[in-house]
Amino acid sequence: MKKYFYISALAVTALLSACEQPKKQEAAGSETKTTTEVATNDTAKVYKAYLAVKDALVKTDGKAAQQAATELTTALAPIKGCDEAEGLSEKIAATDDVKLQRINFLQLSQDVIPLVKGLKTKTSPIYVAYCPMANEGNGGYWLSAQKEIKNPYYGDEMMDCGEVKEEIK
Repeated sequence: MKKYFYISALAVTALLSACEQPKKQEAAGSETKTTTEVATNDTAKVYKAYLAVKDALVKTDGKAAQQAATELTTALAPIKGCDEAEGLSEKIAATDDVKLQRINFLQLSQDVIPLVKGLKTKTSPIYVAYCPMANEGNGGYWLSAQKEIKNPYYGDEMMDCGEVKEEIK
């Protein structure tokens, strides 16, 4: 089972590798940023907005998740190949129903995790956490800035259900 998941994860990563390329170049003053700088900056914005959505879901706060998802949608917009992730973020922003938001967040995480894995961080590590009970027992991953488990799929019902599977440095 794990072998099939690993193969699926590799396929998703390969498909989303184009998601790391920005749609446009940005200007900073009189200098134009390089494609790598734009991609890193855009990915960092996505990660920050993604964490805000995750934190709102941990608190079971549908309104806050809506607001954070709106920011995430904006952060995803300039990144080429992230149309599906952008659409999932829009679905989260379109409702304050936490149950529906969590379903879309599960799929969104599958798209955002490979994107963020390419982010080179000089500060704190990024954690990839996993809850085996999410997704009707099929499991679900999410990104976190803390090693401590705070489950966005169950909130207060099962706050510490899960474990850190990977540390991105």
